[in-house]
Amino acid sequence: MTEQLPEIVVRPRVPADLPVLVAILRRSHDEHRYPVRASVVRADWLAVPTELFSAVAERDGRVVGHVALHPAVIDDEGERLAVRGWSAATGIRREGLAVVSRLVTDGTVRGAGLALLGAAVAAARAMHREPVLLVDPTAAARGFYLRHGWREVGTARQHWGEHGVDAVLMVVQRTGGD
Repeated sequence: MTEQLPEIVVRPRVPADLPVLVAILRRSHDEHRYPVRASVVRADWLAVPTELFSAVAERDGRVVGHVALHPAVIDDEGERLAVRGWSAATGIRREGLAVVSRLVTDGTVRGAGLALLGAAVAAARAMHREPVLLVDPTAAARGFYLRHGWREVGTARQHWGEHGVDAVLMVVQRTGGD
Protein backbone atom coordinates (compact mmCIF):
# COMPACT_ATOMS: atom_id res chain seq x y z
CA MET A 1 0.00 0.00 0.00
CA THR A 2 1.36 3.43 -0.95
CA GLU A 3 1.08 6.39 1.34
CA GLN A 4 -1.17 9.24 0.13
CA LEU A 5 0.49 12.64 0.22
CA PRO A 6 -1.55 15.59 1.48
CA GLU A 7 -2.97 17.67 -1.31
CA ILE A 8 -2.00 21.17 -2.28
CA VAL A 9 -4.64 23.67 -1.22
CA VAL A 10 -4.93 26.97 -3.10
CA ARG A 11 -6.66 29.70 -1.12
CA PRO A 12 -6.87 33.49 -1.09
CA ARG A 13 -3.81 35.26 0.29
CA VAL A 14 -4.30 36.96 3.66
CA PRO A 15 -2.04 39.57 5.30
CA ALA A 16 -0.67 36.98 7.76
CA ASP A 17 0.84 35.10 4.77
CA LEU A 18 3.14 37.96 3.78
CA PRO A 19 6.12 37.30 6.09
CA VAL A 20 6.41 33.71 4.85
CA LEU A 21 5.94 34.84 1.25
CA VAL A 22 8.66 37.47 1.55
CA ALA A 23 11.04 34.74 2.80
CA ILE A 24 10.07 32.57 -0.20
CA LEU A 25 10.59 35.53 -2.51
CA ARG A 26 14.02 36.26 -0.99
CA ARG A 27 15.08 32.65 -1.57
CA SER A 28 13.74 32.77 -5.13
CA HIS A 29 15.70 35.94 -5.82
CA ASP A 30 18.89 34.45 -4.38
CA GLU A 31 18.58 31.11 -6.21
CA HIS A 32 16.75 31.95 -9.45
CA ARG A 33 17.05 35.73 -9.90
CA TYR A 34 13.27 36.11 -9.57
CA PRO A 35 12.44 38.81 -9.03
CA VAL A 36 15.37 40.31 -10.89
CA ARG A 37 15.77 43.24 -8.49
CA ALA A 38 16.57 42.54 -4.84
CA SER A 39 14.95 45.88 -3.96
CA VAL A 40 11.46 44.49 -4.68
CA VAL A 41 11.71 41.58 -2.26
CA ARG A 42 9.06 43.20 -0.08
CA ALA A 43 5.50 42.57 1.01
CA ASP A 44 4.21 45.65 -0.81
CA TRP A 45 5.59 44.27 -4.11
CA LEU A 46 3.71 41.01 -3.58
CA ALA A 47 0.49 42.60 -2.40
CA VAL A 48 -0.32 45.62 -4.54
CA PRO A 49 -3.61 47.51 -4.15
CA THR A 50 -4.48 47.20 -7.85
CA GLU A 51 -4.28 43.40 -8.07
CA LEU A 52 -7.31 41.57 -9.38
CA PHE A 53 -6.65 38.29 -7.54
CA SER A 54 -4.09 36.71 -5.26
CA ALA A 55 -3.68 33.24 -3.84
CA VAL A 56 -1.27 31.05 -1.96
CA ALA A 57 -0.58 27.35 -2.16
CA GLU A 58 -0.48 25.39 1.09
CA ARG A 59 0.52 21.87 1.95
CA ASP A 60 -0.04 20.54 5.47
CA GLY A 61 -1.02 24.07 6.52
CA ARG A 62 2.34 25.49 5.36
CA VAL A 63 2.39 28.25 2.71
CA VAL A 64 4.61 27.14 -0.19
CA GLY A 65 3.81 29.58 -3.00
CA HIS A 66 1.99 32.60 -4.35
CA VAL A 67 0.39 33.98 -7.51
CA ALA A 68 -1.45 37.17 -8.42
CA LEU A 69 -3.35 38.65 -11.34
CA HIS A 70 -2.81 42.28 -12.26
CA PRO A 71 -4.57 44.52 -14.76
CA ALA A 72 -2.61 45.20 -17.94
CA VAL A 73 -1.26 48.73 -17.55
CA ILE A 74 0.52 51.04 -19.93
CA ASP A 75 2.57 53.29 -17.66
CA ASP A 76 5.66 53.10 -19.87
CA GLU A 77 6.71 52.10 -23.38
CA GLY A 78 7.62 48.54 -22.35
CA GLU A 79 4.17 47.96 -20.90
CA ARG A 80 2.57 49.55 -23.96
CA LEU A 81 4.47 47.11 -26.19
CA ALA A 82 3.49 44.15 -24.02
CA VAL A 83 -0.20 45.08 -24.09
CA ARG A 84 -0.05 45.63 -27.85
CA GLY A 85 1.49 42.15 -28.32
CA TRP A 86 -1.01 40.40 -26.07
CA SER A 87 -3.94 42.21 -27.68
CA ALA A 88 -2.73 41.33 -31.18
CA ALA A 89 -2.38 37.66 -30.20
CA THR A 90 -5.71 37.36 -28.39
CA GLY A 91 -7.91 39.92 -30.12
CA ILE A 92 -8.73 41.33 -26.68
CA ARG A 93 -8.28 44.92 -25.56
CA ARG A 94 -6.23 45.89 -22.52
CA GLU A 95 -9.25 45.99 -20.21
CA GLY A 96 -9.98 42.33 -20.94
CA LEU A 97 -6.50 41.07 -20.02
CA ALA A 98 -5.27 39.74 -16.65
CA VAL A 99 -1.50 39.51 -16.20
CA VAL A 100 -0.34 36.46 -14.27
CA SER A 101 2.29 37.80 -11.91
CA ARG A 102 4.29 37.14 -8.75
CA LEU A 103 4.17 33.36 -9.30
CA VAL A 104 6.73 31.96 -6.90
CA THR A 105 7.10 28.78 -4.87
CA ASP A 106 9.57 27.60 -2.28
CA GLY A 107 10.44 24.61 -4.46
CA THR A 108 9.60 22.02 -1.81
CA VAL A 109 6.24 20.79 -3.09
CA ARG A 110 5.97 19.33 -6.56
CA GLY A 111 2.91 20.67 -8.33
CA ALA A 112 2.50 23.85 -6.27
CA GLY A 113 3.42 26.13 -9.18
CA LEU A 114 1.05 24.34 -11.53
CA ALA A 115 -1.77 24.51 -8.97
CA LEU A 116 -1.22 28.25 -8.56
CA LEU A 117 -1.04 28.82 -12.32
CA GLY A 118 -4.27 26.88 -12.81
CA ALA A 119 -5.99 28.93 -10.11
CA ALA A 120 -4.86 32.17 -11.74
CA VAL A 121 -6.10 31.10 -15.18
CA ALA A 122 -9.45 30.03 -13.69
CA ALA A 123 -9.78 33.31 -11.79
CA ALA A 124 -9.01 35.35 -14.90
CA ARG A 125 -11.62 33.45 -16.89
CA ALA A 126 -14.17 33.84 -14.09
CA MET A 127 -13.63 37.61 -14.42
CA HIS A 128 -14.12 37.30 -18.20
CA ARG A 129 -10.49 38.26 -18.77
CA GLU A 130 -7.80 36.57 -20.81
CA PRO A 131 -4.74 35.46 -18.81
CA VAL A 132 -1.40 36.64 -20.20
CA LEU A 133 2.13 36.88 -18.83
CA LEU A 134 5.65 37.91 -19.59
CA VAL A 135 8.84 36.15 -18.59
CA ASP A 136 12.57 36.75 -18.72
CA PRO A 137 13.79 34.74 -21.75
CA THR A 138 16.59 33.16 -19.70
CA ALA A 139 14.37 32.06 -16.78
CA ALA A 140 13.55 28.42 -16.15
CA ALA A 141 9.95 29.58 -15.78
CA ARG A 142 9.78 30.03 -19.56
CA GLY A 143 10.01 26.27 -20.07
CA PHE A 144 7.51 25.66 -17.28
CA TYR A 145 4.93 27.82 -19.02
CA LEU A 146 5.59 26.24 -22.42
CA ARG A 147 5.16 22.76 -20.95
CA HIS A 148 1.82 23.75 -19.45
CA GLY A 149 -0.08 25.13 -22.42
CA TRP A 150 1.28 28.64 -22.87
CA ARG A 151 2.64 29.92 -26.15
CA GLU A 152 5.01 32.70 -27.02
CA VAL A 153 3.57 35.57 -29.04
CA GLY A 154 6.43 38.05 -29.14
CA THR A 155 8.73 40.11 -26.98
CA ALA A 156 8.61 43.53 -25.38
CA ARG A 157 11.58 45.41 -23.99
CA GLN A 158 11.21 45.76 -20.23
CA HIS A 159 13.31 47.69 -17.74
CA TRP A 160 13.38 46.14 -14.29
CA GLY A 161 15.53 48.64 -12.46
CA GLU A 162 18.84 48.74 -14.31
CA HIS A 163 18.16 45.34 -15.90
CA GLY A 164 16.83 45.61 -19.46
CA VAL A 165 15.40 42.50 -21.09
CA ASP A 166 13.37 41.54 -24.14
CA ALA A 167 10.71 39.78 -22.08
CA VAL A 168 8.81 36.97 -23.77
CA LEU A 169 5.07 37.62 -24.07
CA MET A 170 2.91 34.55 -23.53
CA VAL A 171 -0.76 33.64 -23.78
CA VAL A 172 -2.42 30.45 -22.67
CA GLN A 173 -3.66 28.09 -25.34
CA ARG A 174 -7.38 27.55 -25.27
CA THR A 175 -8.75 24.04 -25.29
CA GLY A 176 -11.82 22.98 -27.22
CA GLY A 177 -14.25 23.65 -24.36
CA ASP A 178 -12.93 27.09 -23.43
